[in-house]
Amino acid sequence: DARVTDPRLPVGYRVGHIPGAQPFDISRDFFTMVNRRREIAPPEQIAHALSARGITNDSVVIIYDEWTGTLATFTYWALKYLGHRDARILHGGWAAWKKSGGAVTADAAQVTATEYKLQLNLAVRATAEWIQSNLARADLFLLDTRSEGEFFSGHIPGAVNLAHDANIDPMTQTFRDAKTLRAQLEAIGATPDKEIVAYCASGARSSLMFTALELLGYPRVRNYDGSMMDWAQARGLAVE
Repeated sequence: DARVTDPRLPVGYRVGHIPGAQPFDISRDFFTMVNRRREIAPPEQIAHALSARGITNDSVVIIYDEWTGTLATFTYWALKYLGHRDARILHGGWAAWKKSGGAVTADAAQVTATEYKLQLNLAVRATAEWIQSNLARADLFLLDTRSEGEFFSGHIPGAVNLAHDANIDPMTQTFRDAKTLRAQLEAIGATPDKEIVAYCASGARSSLMFTALELLGYPRVRNYDGSMMDWAQARGLAVE
């Protein structure tokens, strides 16, 4: 039971998409606003969106973006958070699909609604409270995936910076090879024996880093989806 999902902007889906693909409106289906900042929607809201698109817990969910981008990786991480067993990202996304001569349609896909059952995997998500209570751990590695300028304007104490786009080959807009990804992570101390928490400004760029780490087989990786927007608003939390 394979289901193709398209979290690109709605206009992109209307112009053309992979036959059978179901559109996701990330801002509506996966996010909610809390205190004027964006955070992941309640799991029940996301489960409802999955059900409406015919996705079950046993579906193989294939996600694509324009290239290998944060819309796809955030969708991937959100599915992991919901406990979905088999989620995949189309390597190179929509651009690679078209280049390969894949079929394209502008017709909306027909679907029969299902009932998606929540099986939350809390081990892939970090919150401000979780980070606070684990900051003293020697095996915790905070990975700031924003730009260098953003990092030096203020970051979570102890965090190390590696921009999310360091994972992407600018020529192909796909993930760099595993050897390169692993080398740049290990160069900053982000080794597989650490529990790595990726964050950015609002959880999207850090979801790309989360995905790269999963691809490399890192066993303990979390995305702090609230990220700096959440951390900066919380009372009493330090910023370096």
